[in-house]
Amino acid sequence: MNRKIAAVNSVATRIDWASLGLIERSHPLGPQIYDLLRLAIILEMFQPGDPIYELEVGQALGVSRTPVREAYQRLIEDGLIEARPKSGTTVTAIDDTRVREGIIIRRALERQVVALLADAPPCLRSLDAIIALQSVAVGHGDHIEFFRQDERFHAELANLAGLPAAWRLAHSVKSHTDRARIMLTGHLPQRINVAFSEHIALLDAIKAGDVELSKALVSKHINSAMEALNAAS
Repeated sequence: MNRKIAAVNSVATRIDWASLGLIERSHPLGPQIYDLLRLAIILEMFQPGDPIYELEVGQALGVSRTPVREAYQRLIEDGLIEARPKSGTTVTAIDDTRVREGIIIRRALERQVVALLADAPPCLRSLDAIIALQSVAVGHGDHIEFFRQDERFHAELANLAGLPAAWRLAHSVKSHTDRARIMLTGHLPQRINVAFSEHIALLDAIKAGDVELSKALVSKHINSAMEALNAAS
């Protein structure tokens, strides 16, 4: 085995793939593999510059190269990996332009979501378990678990507003924004405490029916990813 393949094995074998989610064999594999690889890159399990080969990923996940290749094409479109002649496929660095693009699009969508919710506040009980898990993550200083629950929190807000597609659209453009968020929370441990407080304040504003405050709070919350760029520059 050559040195390049050995390096890939060392990356792949230290990832607990099951912790990222299980593959449902009765469903299309390509989208599931894409989700797993996207999450692994966002959570910094793969670092910028790491080689990431179809064969090795397929072996690690127990799938053929065809759905892996399908997932790779989407990751290339997202700018999360790049394929270069002779040097193979590697994980890209965080792209500042894509971070800003993701923030702008997500902010516009989520301002509308919370405006709808605050205009006619629904029952928010479905968020209770998510908030409880976020509280546990904050108590343990677990920024990765907090990220997972943050995703669930914002997806559920969109569902409650009757706009689930708004979250799907935001999700499709925010890969690099999420990488910046993980970098921010990983290097600033108290950031998840702040983010959790922002969630609570946002829910209070929605319950109070304060549309403008809800929009301002969600904007501030989403803009925090820009702090990662400023801190790194």
